Amino acid sequence: MKCVLYISKALKPFNTNDLSKLSTTSTINNQTKGITGYLYFDNNRFLQYMEGDETTINEMVDKISHDKRHELLSLIEKQNLTDRRFPDWGMKNIAELMFSNSTIETTIIQTMSIFGENHLNISQSTQNDLFKLMDDLSETSQKV
Repeated sequence: MKCVLYISKALKPFNTNDLSKLSTTSTINNQTKGITGYLYFDNNRFLQYMEGDETTINEMVDKISHDKRHELLSLIEKQNLTDRRFPDWGMKNIAELMFSNSTIETTIIQTMSIFGENHLNISQSTQNDLFKLMDDLSETSQKV
């Protein structure tokens, strides 16, 4: 199993209705493909985490990278994932959870934006730290 975490910049305005439709469509499509994860949108940036079969994830990354609605800024991936972080989420729109503090998402978005917009490589150590933040988010989401 493989997981990816990416950030992209929206190339067109997204309103609440657009995001709701995107979340619903993604959930349905991902459930049929065995993909779980979440989508977060803030300040014209998408943060998406996906986990599933390696071939399926690779196909999704290729599709996302060619989507004209946004520009892929930064992507990190990890193979040999043993357990899903979000096993029950087809593609949860994390804004629906109404976390009182989105520090985790903000940290990930800011970090990956800086690297992506400046065309810098994210070190393995930083990638590991970002995935640790995903573990924290997973634990937090299970308490909600």
